[in-house]
This record gives sequence, structure tokens and C-alpha cells, in this order.
Amino acid sequence: MHKGIVLLKRRPGMSREAFREWFMGPHLDFSRNRPEVLRYTGSFTVGEGPGSPFVNGEPAFDIVSEIWCKDLEAIQQAYAGLHRAGGPSDTLAHAGTRIAFIAEEQVIFDKTK
Repeated sequence: MHKGIVLLKRRPGMSREAFREWFMGPHLDFSRNRPEVLRYTGSFTVGEGPGSPFVNGEPAFDIVSEIWCKDLEAIQQAYAGLHRAGGPSDTLAHAGTRIAFIAEEQVIFDKTK
């Protein structure tokens, strides 16, 4: 399994609520419509992690999002399609910081099953 992982920080002056509303609303259509995307997850920041304090009450990132695809070719096709459809441009209209990369999943352990 390969994932497209994106770290986002909302643009200055945008509330967490407005950012979440945008992300969970119209922004999801970009990935929802890509046939290569098998799963989409988003993890919103809710608290500080050990050794990673918020600066002035703000997390470094507001969300870690992941689009899951079956292999590297599929994630590359998905990213190309998302780019053509304007997904990154839409993101940059709402986010001050966007860091995107492709990762290959390695399940270390899974106690959920």
C-alpha cells in the first residue's frame, strides 16, 4: 500500500473551525472523485505531543491527511489527477503551509484486529 501524505497548517487568520469545515466539505471532492484513491483519512490536531509544544498555542500542523492507493503507480496517477483538477491550488487558498509526500506503508503492528 502506498499513501499520499499531506501536512497542512491553516492560513493565518483562519479559525480552526473554518479550516475543518472547508477540509471536510468541498475539498474532499478532489480525492473522492479519483478512482485510484481507495481510502482517505484525516487526523486533526487536538493536543500537544510529548516534546512538541505548541508555539503561542498553535500546533505546527492542523491536519495530517492520507490518501491510500494500491501501489506507487496508482498514487502517482492520483497526484497527477489531483494537480490537474486544482486540488493543490485549492489547498493553498486555505492553508499557509502544505507539505506533501508519498510513502510506502509498513505495518509494524496492528492491535485493532
